[in-house]
Parts: sequence; structure tokens; C-alpha cells
Amino acid sequence: MAPLRSNDKEPQAGNGGDSESRQRRKPGRVPVSCAECRRLKLRCDRQVPCESCTKRGCAALCPDGSLPTTKGPKVKAAAEVEELKEKVASLEAALRALSQGTHPLLRADTNDQSPADSSSPSGSSGRASGSDGNETSPRDQETLNEDEEEVLDAFGTLTLGNRGEARFFGQTSRTEYLIHAPERLHPFVNKVALPRLSSVTVNEAMKELDAFCDNEAVGEEVLSCMPSMEEALRMCDIFFENSKFLWHPLPREYVYTEIVSFLYQPPIGEYCHVTKKHALALLFMIFALATLFDMKMPPYSAEAMEYYILARIALRWAPPTYDTTLAAIQAMLYMAQYLEMSDCEPAHTGSHKCWVQTRHVCTLGFSIGLHVSGCKWRLDEVATAKRGRVFWQIFTQDTWNSFGFGRPPNINLAFVDCDIPKPEQIMASNGTSWSTEYHVWTWQFAKLMHTVMTAAFSAKSTTYSRIIELDKRIRDFPDPPCIQPPTGPPPPNASASDNITRTMQALFVTLMKDTTHLNLHRSYLSQALKDCSEDPLRHKYGASVMIIYRSVWRILNAFQSARRIAPDITARITLPWSHSLSCAILLCLIITRVPTSGLANPALIELDKICELFEEATNTSQIASNNIHVLRKLRKQAHAAISRVIAEDAAVVCAELDRLGGRTQLLHTVNELGFGCYPIVRRDDRTFVSRQKERSVFETQANPNGYVQGFVAEDQHMDDPPAPPVANPPAYDASEIDFDFMNDVAQHNPQGCVLQMVPVDFGQGPNMQNVDWIQSFLEMTGGAQQPQLQSQSQSQTTQPQVQVQVAADPQGATVPTPAEMDATWQALVAQLGI
Repeated sequence: MAPLRSNDKEPQAGNGGDSESRQRRKPGRVPVSCAECRRLKLRCDRQVPCESCTKRGCAALCPDGSLPTTKGPKVKAAAEVEELKEKVASLEAALRALSQGTHPLLRADTNDQSPADSSSPSGSSGRASGSDGNETSPRDQETLNEDEEEVLDAFGTLTLGNRGEARFFGQTSRTEYLIHAPERLHPFVNKVALPRLSSVTVNEAMKELDAFCDNEAVGEEVLSCMPSMEEALRMCDIFFENSKFLWHPLPREYVYTEIVSFLYQPPIGEYCHVTKKHALALLFMIFALATLFDMKMPPYSAEAMEYYILARIALRWAPPTYDTTLAAIQAMLYMAQYLEMSDCEPAHTGSHKCWVQTRHVCTLGFSIGLHVSGCKWRLDEVATAKRGRVFWQIFTQDTWNSFGFGRPPNINLAFVDCDIPKPEQIMASNGTSWSTEYHVWTWQFAKLMHTVMTAAFSAKSTTYSRIIELDKRIRDFPDPPCIQPPTGPPPPNASASDNITRTMQALFVTLMKDTTHLNLHRSYLSQALKDCSEDPLRHKYGASVMIIYRSVWRILNAFQSARRIAPDITARITLPWSHSLSCAILLCLIITRVPTSGLANPALIELDKICELFEEATNTSQIASNNIHVLRKLRKQAHAAISRVIAEDAAVVCAELDRLGGRTQLLHTVNELGFGCYPIVRRDDRTFVSRQKERSVFETQANPNGYVQGFVAEDQHMDDPPAPPVANPPAYDASEIDFDFMNDVAQHNPQGCVLQMVPVDFGQGPNMQNVDWIQSFLEMTGGAQQPQLQSQSQSQTTQPQVQVQVAADPQGATVPTPAEMDATWQALVAQLGI
């Protein structure tokens, strides 16, 4: 056996032995397994190559070769291979960009075989199959890297004023917000008095909610403004009827038993308990929302604002910052919704206040642990469900407010441990009941929407493949069963309100899903229209073009149905008009960029339908009246492109509409209306300064933002003497007070205040010509751009100037650079001349 031991110590194959020593082995000592299987002590099937080596990707080494035992060389070699792959992909991308046609080195037949295959000493099919199964060819790797590189860098608009103020609107901001972002516009309002409130009461409502109100006269005035029991029940019915699709309702038993009866039962003047104070604030907000959608009242009536002010006073009797209850949080949440629904001015100050108020509500919700399930503290099911319903209302409101402004949400799902409650049954006034499954669906979709915002619209740009994946998740999200039309004969207790409810719910479901599609794909639509003007559907982003066109069609179809069935309600809701304006811009973009494609004529038909909707609603809807001039000019531009009256000039690119789509822009506003400051005077002029301070329109404390309204300032005379004091406070008009909770504009009037509300007449006011954000560009012919200074000199009032950078359109480049890809859908809307 000794000779056998000496032979076992001979060098093995792959471990340093040469080929001659392997050939000199005796015939009886041929190994039955391959060298690699012997090294790893694996079972070998004695085939060449064996199954074990084939699975491990080393079929070329079988049967005599083996891999090194240490891991160092293997890791180093893998790192070098990855580095070389990246260099090859970069070189191929550069070669493709510089080549007019397809370079011979970029053809598929030259990249089919990897370098390892060409340099292999073994040409067996086993090795080829093993290599192809574990490695990617340079061409395939470059294709994958190309998709990863073409990402969008659109972070929105940042405006910087000459007084240091700044505002940010992200890439998903609503169109009307971005239109007025670079300039401080005066609200398109009229002077509507608050007949039931005095100046003292409005002054108290102006203060922050964490300041305690101990004015007994104000308390008596607040209680005197409570309506009768009959009127209160009528407004509660309106609140419940519209809560089926506008806001989440409260249980009818809770409102009638624990709020209405609790407050209207004697003694009516006893409001010392915190619960009763917050319940009163909640009841006032129910009245405010009901008055806002009371068809017997004019739109945006002063009574609704009065109830909003009374609710703020009631909350200040027990500041929710220190005494936080579910009723207080629910009242503040309704306040935020009221601010958004009552916002009809072009500057949209109420919507901004809504976003701030929602953030405050989120903070209070965190302070009492609404984001954690009540089961953690062994609360009963009723209390746990009540807390859960309030939290998911806050979550939904915060998610959509943040999405509408393009700002990050305040709630992080990673810290949420609260299940979505099940639908509940709400009793109707006729004795029937209806389910809140629609509201539960909105909470579930808001949860998905939060994930989409984090993945697609965060600071780190995502890839197109990720966008398609998110789009599929939204499309596959099931619709609520309540919006499906009933099959068979209608139930005997069916009414017209049921049809209105189903139609409005279907409208909001369509808006929530399809507007998300629009924001996901509109940047890729602009790139497809820019690269492929003949047929954008053949572009690599052609899927985005078709998705956007179908989403626009669905939004318009749902809005048209809602206008036919519920014209009065839709006239007072801002959201569908806002998204219809975005759809009109998208359609006009398609028409003007690809007028010869098959999408142009159908898009023109849909654009005409949108314009007809706005024209019909001009006299009944303030929102439609504010934007009708934009629709008219878009329609004119689209028809001109179809008839080829105005030749398309690709060199004229307006950065303003590039900003409207959310592209990263920094705007510097100059020549704004400044605010007055007190002059520097001598010590002996103190008496004059003191008297002047009492009636100053530009006082910083009363007007913290420094914004001044021209049409009000013209009526003020600094040299006029102050009005004589009166014994009783006058009926309060609102322009004397800085509505810090409602408006950024405050004016002083010694004879009373005037609340700036929407006019009864919905016609175009003289101030609307200052809101014309596309005037100087849509009137261009032949692509000649008017000088900016000349356009500004023609304006009657000082307009802000926007300093932007317009990226040049590269020619001859097959693959767009990252600088080109960061343009959103508005980069191509710029070709409209807007």
C-alpha cells in the first residue's frame, strides 16, 4: 500500500500539476469523479461536464480543472468584471449618441457572443449554456442601464420675493396654483358684510387657537348667533346628505344626542365643560359646511363664514393645544375642509391655509396617539373605531392636500399602527340607512396614494419601469361597489338623491385615480411629443401617451355626467374644474405638437367639450369664471394649429409652462407692491406718530405678510382724521382685520371691516386682466416673441417679473440627455406659446 500512498501525493489537476504528470498516471488510477467534485466532496455523475459543475456555472473546468479555494481572487475578479461592464456600457452609450445611424459595433450580431465565449479554449455547448444562463451581454446590460439613467428631475417651483418671502409648489401641484405662483395677486372678491358679528368678535377670532378667550361679551354674542332648533336640524340634514361624497359624516345619533340635544337643552348658557365647548365648535362647523352647500343660499355666503368664525371662538374657550379631544380635532378637520371648499379666489389663499390647518390637525392627532390602535391600551371596540375613523380622515386629508401642492406629506406610514375601520351604517332622515363604504375606500386608496407619492415624487427620481409598475397598481385597485349602477328595477324607496350620490361618488373616484395617472405620465408625454412629432404612440414612451389620453377622456366623461345630474353641486366644487383645466392643457398640447397624428382631431373634440362646460357655468360658478379666459385662448390656439394658420416655431419655448408642470425652477419676483413702514421721526413727533399708528393700513402687526390690495388702498387717506369713538361696536365688516386664519391680506377701515368674499355677479371684473398669465404669448403670430419689458409697460399695474432659464432644444441627438429629460409635460405645453 506504500506505493499507493506516494501516488496520492502527486499534484492534482488545477492545483499546480502539469499536463505531463496527469498523462503518466497508471490506467488503474483514473479518478471516477471530476476534480471540482472531489475538492468540494460532491457526488459526481461521471459525465463530462458533470451535473454539479453545470449547475455551479463551471462546466468548462470539468473534469480536470478546479476553482481556487480562497475567496480573495474570486471577489477581486468579480469586481473587475463589473467595472469593465460599466465601462463598456458607457462607451456604447457614447457611441450611440455620436453615431447618426446604427454603428456596426452596436449591431445585435456583434454583441450576441460575450468576450468570455470568444476567448474560451473550449467551444462546447455546455459552457455556452452555462455562461448565457448567468451573465448578461453588454447590449442587454446597456439597455437596462439606459432605462435606469433616463429619470426625471422635476422638483417644482420655488418663488423668492424681494422682501425675503418664499413659497414652494411641487411637481404635482394643481394647475391653478402654479399659474399664480410667481405673482402676488389680489383676490377676486367683493365687499360682503358680516351683519351678525361685531368688530370685537372678529378680532377674537383672528387670534391663534392656543390663546384663551375670556371675553364675556364675545361669549354672549356667540351664543346669540345660534340658530333655532328647527333651523339647526335642517342644516344637519343638509350636512348628512352632502357627507355621502364630500366629507366623512358623523353618526347621526352622535350629532343629535350628544351635540344638538346636549347644547340646546336648558340651561343653554352653561358651557363650562370642555366637552361642551368643543361640541359647540363642532356644531358650528357642521352649520358652516351645510350653509356652503345649501342651495337656498347664494354660493360662498357670508353666513357660512360667520359660522366658521364662531367655531374658532368656541375652540378658544378651551384651546385644543392644551385640552385635546376628538371633538376638537374633528372640528379643526372640518375647518380645513371648509377653507378649501370655500376658496374661490384666483390666489387660492384659503387652500394654502387649509394645508397649514391640516398640518396642525396632524400634530394634535399625534399628541393623543391616534396613529396607534386603541387596542394597545385595551380600549373597547367603539372607542377604538372612533379614534381610527378620525385618524384616517386626517391621513386622507393630509395626503391629498400635500399631493395638490406637491409638498411632502406630514404622516409617515412607517409610524402608523392603526387599522382602517370597517364601514358603518348611517341613518337617514327618512328612516333608511346608508353605508360608509365609499369613505372607507377613499382611506384605502389614500394609503396606496401615499406609497405612490413616496416612490414616484420623492427627492430621488424614479425610473420609467417603476412608473409603469405604480400605474398598474393604481389601475388594478378595485372601485367601490357603491358606484356601480344598479342592475334590475330600482328599489321602491329610491330617490333622486341616490342617483346624485352615486354620480358624485363615481366622479371623485375617477378624479382620484386618473389624476394620479396624469401626474405619473405627463412628463413622459412631453418627451414623447418632443422626440416623435409624427406619431408619439410609436415612441418608447408611447404607453404614457395612451394612458394620459384615456385618463383625460374618463375625467371629462365623468364630469359631464355629474354636470347633467347635479349642476348646482358641481358649480360649487373646485376640484373637478381644476382637473378639467389640466386636461384642457394636455389636449391642447397634443393638438399643437402633433396636429397630423390620429389623436389630434379627437383631442380637439374633447377640448371643445371642456370649453362648452366652462362657458355654460360662467354665470353660476365662480371657479369656471376665474379660468374661462384661459380655456378660450387654449381653444383658439388648438384650432389654429389644426387649420395651420400659425406655423409652429420650435425655437420658441416658454419656461413658464415648463414650470407649471413641476420642473425645478427658481423664480425671483421683482417690482412687487411694497408695504409701508413707519418713518423715522424725532422724539418730539411721538404724539403724531402715535395717532398715525392707530389708522395705519400697513401696520406690520396687523398685516404680517406685508401684502397690500390696490383697490382698497386707493380708498384710504392717510391724512384723514380718525373716526370718532362710538359707544357700541358697529356691525362688523371684515377688511379692517387681518384674517390670519383665512387671508394674507388685511386692511384697516375706521368705520368697520369688510370681509372679502366672492361677488354675487360672476362676471369678469376689471382686475381679471391682471391675472392673464398667457396674454403676452398666446397673441404671438409666427413665433415672434414679444419683449418682456414691452409687455410689462402695457400693464396697468405693476406685474412681477419671472427670471427663468430656457433649455435649448438639442438637435440630432438620438438619446436625450438628463438635462432634457428633467422637463415635465409643461415643457411641451410651452410650444403653445402660453
